[in-house]
Amino acid sequence: MELFRTDRNVRIWLQTVSHRQLLLSVVETYAPTRIDLLFKMVKQQCVRSSYDGLVVRRPHDDEEFPPDAFVLESGDIRDYVCAGAFFWQEEEQTNLGPDSMVANMMPLPYGPPWYTGERLHGWEPTGPVIPLGALIDALGDENPEPPSGFRHVHVVVVKINNGTRDIIRPVAVYLTRTEAEAAIDAEVAAKAALLARAEEPDARVQDRLVAKTLADTTIQRWIVPVPVRL
Repeated sequence: MELFRTDRNVRIWLQTVSHRQLLLSVVETYAPTRIDLLFKMVKQQCVRSSYDGLVVRRPHDDEEFPPDAFVLESGDIRDYVCAGAFFWQEEEQTNLGPDSMVANMMPLPYGPPWYTGERLHGWEPTGPVIPLGALIDALGDENPEPPSGFRHVHVVVVKINNGTRDIIRPVAVYLTRTEAEAAIDAEVAAKAALLARAEEPDARVQDRLVAKTLADTTIQRWIVPVPVRL
């Protein structure tokens, strides 16, 4: 039984010994999406560092693999992972938030990768600090002007509803609004092309599965100008 298929390059991304998890990822420069493949409760594995295209499936009746094996097929290659469960997901390249498989593999609860504790000893701002009121005004104005000593960056924020809950998070930052709008247009076009491919008679199983997920998901996008200190 085929569980996953891609023509893209797949490589080992992360493995945790304590939680017995193996993460393979498809991460390519300029590609609009990232694909994560997660094996849980791994007991045994025979894998390579990367695959040029990959199919994940259960063994055929005439193949000699352990009963709990997931076969990793790539051309003439037949590797395997013995695991209790297998999951995969495809999402935006920049989305590494708390629901991503990378975050869920961490031994500690997901937290932001920047420092959030007490102010470091001896640290003081070296430039002007934007007043809270000015920040609120800038975010609430449709055509804001940054305060003196600041410039705007343009943050793309998405709101995703999968039928059970809303997920709101920033996904990218651009220096100009034009760049942010172009990135959104490119993402929308890429997903529209995927939906069109899924309707073709010889569409890949993966494309059809992703298209179904997109059809069941509502995505809203907007651009927020945020003033930053020069």
